Amino acid sequence: MKFNKWSIERIKQGRKTLTSRTKPHLEDPDVAYITNPLPLWFIKRFLYRDEGADSPEELQRVINQIFRRKVDENRLFYVHVLKKRRIMKIIHQNNQDYL
Repeated sequence: MKFNKWSIERIKQGRKTLTSRTKPHLEDPDVAYITNPLPLWFIKRFLYRDEGADSPEELQRVINQIFRRKVDENRLFYVHVLKKRRIMKIIHQNNQDYL
């Protein structure tokens, strides 16, 4: 999986351990667990800190930027829990590898 600059920064800070995607990345060796689909409102309310955001509103803004439009709160996402080795890999490698 690729990450934007915002996500890389928060992973390096130790603040982002989850990533929400519209499709499950079942074969990704750096993913420890994938949830069943969850609505964005749930992720914003309960998981925004683990997504690296300071607030639910910040998470909404970041997701809107990724999709280049306002994403509906009922949109379903698979939450991927990143393995520690993936986090360490991002911390130690060049950011360009993940953009």
